[in-house]
Amino acid sequence: MDKKALLDKFIDELNRELNTIAEAAFEAKEAATNSESKAENKYDTRGLEASYLAGAQAKRAKELRQFIDQLSRLQLRPYNKLEPIESMAFVEIESEDAEKKYIFIVPKEGGMKIDIEGVAVLMISPESPLGQGLWHKKEGDVFSIKLKGQEKEFEVIQVQ
Repeated sequence: MDKKALLDKFIDELNRELNTIAEAAFEAKEAATNSESKAENKYDTRGLEASYLAGAQAKRAKELRQFIDQLSRLQLRPYNKLEPIESMAFVEIESEDAEKKYIFIVPKEGGMKIDIEGVAVLMISPESPLGQGLWHKKEGDVFSIKLKGQEKEFEVIQVQ
């Protein structure tokens, strides 16, 4: 798997998400400052609620922009079998029931899934349960984590 192409595709998806959030923040700000949002009585909080929403969306947009910038600056490097898994590793794992998963570990955020070259790849952070299970493992290592209330065992097949 070409890690540069993988990273670029994740960044493209994150930029689409950023545009959606920025648009929503703008619309919420417009709603908060619109004359129709002016309180009609002391219990009318439409304008206040819209301003809170606009602030939260603007904060999320800023965080996402910083994350995209961070990902854009990170250096990709190849891994060898003896190196422990860390951020920016592309990992293939297999569960005890022969289900394969493809994982891209990023410094934070995660939780996004994309298809590239016919393969579904999940972007995770080291803080996620799967990220914690994989952290500092090597090719051939076996680990288990609790998923959906059940203990599940995985083997690290390949690290790039």
